[in-house]
Amino acid sequence: MRILHSGNVANNAYSNAKLLRRAGVEADALCDERHIFSQPEWEDAPLVGSFAEAEPVEEIAAAAGWHRPDWVLSPRAPLTNPQGRAWLGERIRLALSTPKLNLLYRRLLREYAPLREVLGTDLGLVDVLRASVWMTRLSREVAPLEPLFRSYDLVQANGLHPILTLLAAPDRPFVAFEHGTLRDLPFQDSWSGRLLSLAYRSAQAIVITNPDVVDSARRLGLDNYVFVPHPIDETKYTPGPSQFRDRLGLSASDIVLFSPASHNWDIKGSDVMLRAFAELVRQGPAKSVLVLTEWGLELDRSRALIEELGIGGRVRWIKPLPKLQLIDAYRGADIVLDQFLIGTFGAIAPEAMACGRPVIMAYDAEVNEWAFPTAPPIVPARTVEELSRQLTRLVGDPGEQARIGLAGRDWVERHHGWRLVVDRQLKIY
Repeated sequence: MRILHSGNVANNAYSNAKLLRRAGVEADALCDERHIFSQPEWEDAPLVGSFAEAEPVEEIAAAAGWHRPDWVLSPRAPLTNPQGRAWLGERIRLALSTPKLNLLYRRLLREYAPLREVLGTDLGLVDVLRASVWMTRLSREVAPLEPLFRSYDLVQANGLHPILTLLAAPDRPFVAFEHGTLRDLPFQDSWSGRLLSLAYRSAQAIVITNPDVVDSARRLGLDNYVFVPHPIDETKYTPGPSQFRDRLGLSASDIVLFSPASHNWDIKGSDVMLRAFAELVRQGPAKSVLVLTEWGLELDRSRALIEELGIGGRVRWIKPLPKLQLIDAYRGADIVLDQFLIGTFGAIAPEAMACGRPVIMAYDAEVNEWAFPTAPPIVPARTVEELSRQLTRLVGDPGEQARIGLAGRDWVERHHGWRLVVDRQLKIY
């Protein structure tokens, strides 16, 4: 069985293909994303330093002795964002004159009919044109997508890539892999939203990695979804020694709270975390330090709140860390803070738990119970008061930190391990 994982948002295509190959499956990964968090080097290469969001790091990784595996399909040159405006001008005039594209549009328009009432919009020819330009460009930069997709027994498409399978190989079975993309994107009034909603309905199966998006799936009339945890390798994310504190100039007596989450207040609840930490600083006799990463749409807003709260002396800023360095940071922290709004976790919580660290975050047991047979030992907190209370309790009890950390590692091994992730995907295939 030959599987292509297409679209590498958050390195999901690369990570899933790597784990499947460990189990003996011939799996390849089409890694077209240019954001640094979605490049294989970010996951596995020994990168050192700070990098721009779209910086190509293949040469840097190669200089350190790491090269992309031969099963990774990569663009020959950086790609233009498919949501950009490269579809204008001559490309549209050429596309309009293509009978094949008009036939495709008419077919998709018929298939879209059940979604008109759900989404309140209709599929337009310009939607198909924009997607077609993206497909054409990717075909030129990687390989012609129609024969590429048909050379595999099955395609598992991530991010917006279910749209490409819909256009390029509608007769091939494909799995749509959700990693937050089912929550809002299909309902946006945009070409990608309309086509993504149609692609989800056309998929033979949908992998859900975020339990809360099941409501969105039902809203689209989907019933062929299966929960599979995020692809995290617990043989790589492990407890161990760390140089994190030394690099930051922190002592063994410092209580290190680490949050690698982005600063997006309406998604992560960054303000809740900062206000609760300020309360801890005011009340706690122990020296606690909050380590934050410099990324997110509301980074400046978080900086301003830190200044307003007067806690700047207790906050350390670091650049986003490549995963090998991130593992070291998890190991060096006393407590890891995730997000305080959604009620489900992405990669941060299970990564940190696999490294034996206690995690505090907003966790809704009812939302997650359909996905996990046993609730993880997450320390729940959603409000400033709840988080402040949990921080005060844990900071003052190293034994409880260790107990929760051990329980988290055990839970990941039983309910989030790489073999479980592979077996569930193989069952789908």
